[in-house]
Amino acid sequence: MDDWKQIAAANLVRLRKAHQLTQVQLAEQLHYSDKAVSKWERGESLPDLAVMKQLADFYGIRIDDFLTDPDAAPAEQPAPEPECPAAPLPESAPAPESAQAEDPVQSAQSVRQRTHNRFIITGMAALLVWLVASMIFVVLDTILPELKYSSFLFIYAAPITAVVALVFNSIWFNRRWNFVIISLLIWSVLGALFMTFYEYRIWKLFLIGIPAQLIVVLWSRLRPVEPPDTQNQKPQDL
Repeated sequence: MDDWKQIAAANLVRLRKAHQLTQVQLAEQLHYSDKAVSKWERGESLPDLAVMKQLADFYGIRIDDFLTDPDAAPAEQPAPEPECPAAPLPESAPAPESAQAEDPVQSAQSVRQRTHNRFIITGMAALLVWLVASMIFVVLDTILPELKYSSFLFIYAAPITAVVALVFNSIWFNRRWNFVIISLLIWSVLGALFMTFYEYRIWKLFLIGIPAQLIVVLWSRLRPVEPPDTQNQKPQDL
């Protein structure tokens, strides 16, 4: 078991460096902590099967490749002398599955391109909110020019944009930024409500944001508790 851990650790380090990733960046892709990635790469524990499958798909390899010693070369066996000439291999013979693994440089480029595309999609979704607000404003201002509060659409577009950013960040990006986005969402909602009822000058409305912001700050300090490594625990003497 210890040998498997060291082999898997060496392969994890090799693949991560080949893809030009840090432990923090890899942990963000897996939605794990960088401490867990560090334990895997030091050989203190093995990822569970679901994480191994996720890593294999990410690197474009098989799960078995994690347990294959990269430094061990296969022993060359003498080929038996055939009694008759061997038939030539067809030119279109498929390459072995291990040879079809994705090149590490190309895989790293694809990861960066995928991240770039996700940023563009997130920006387009945020701008779509303002596009819809602008279209509704133009229609209302044309049909009902006497309407005073049509410009408030842009005020409420700010918290809606924060909600869109929160959703996309939770799916694709670093979830630690969720706390910043939630803070912006809280204050943008309070600001929109204050502007809506501006004639009443409800300055005390912003007092609600103080405990809400403190809750977000304390929430951001929570850290996941990693399960104990039961594989290295020895049974206690009775």
